[in-house]
Amino acid sequence: MRRGILTVYAGPMFAGKSAHLLADTPQDDTVLCLAPAFDTRSGARIHSRTGLTRPARSVSSWPADGRDFHHILLDEGHFMIAPHYTGDVVADIESALASGIDVSVAGLDTDFLREDFIVMARLRDMADRYVSLQARCHVCNGPAMWTAKKRQTGQILETGDEELYEARCDRHWTAPS
Repeated sequence: MRRGILTVYAGPMFAGKSAHLLADTPQDDTVLCLAPAFDTRSGARIHSRTGLTRPARSVSSWPADGRDFHHILLDEGHFMIAPHYTGDVVADIESALASGIDVSVAGLDTDFLREDFIVMARLRDMADRYVSLQARCHVCNGPAMWTAKKRQTGQILETGDEELYEARCDRHWTAPS
């Protein structure tokens, strides 16, 4: 049996991670789409700003029927940690790969303080294909590698969009005050 292929799309907010995840995978019955139950912004869907969207299961643990699919897409992989995820999503992905299932994951590589999301760093280290994406800086429109939080809320792991976050380049990134 062949080992599955792990593809990871990572970068700051507004970099097109979900769009790449959806565009690079055919839409058929052999593909299972997963989204974290913690992130309720798009309902039970993977949604990109480009308009691409697919139905997805909202999960807080790896699906028991995951082995019934040929390819699993996981959006917002950085959210798949305790207390929002039961178990170790990286171990779950490794098990799927060992079973010959291809897995594609999209997620933020770093938080708004420029610290690695551990899940995404572990996936980066084991990826067969790692796609590092950039956004456009909300201040100067230059290449942006970082997610900046507009205001301090006391939360590291927090859903939000343009009301709370911006993409920023090295020159314009700042920690929230």
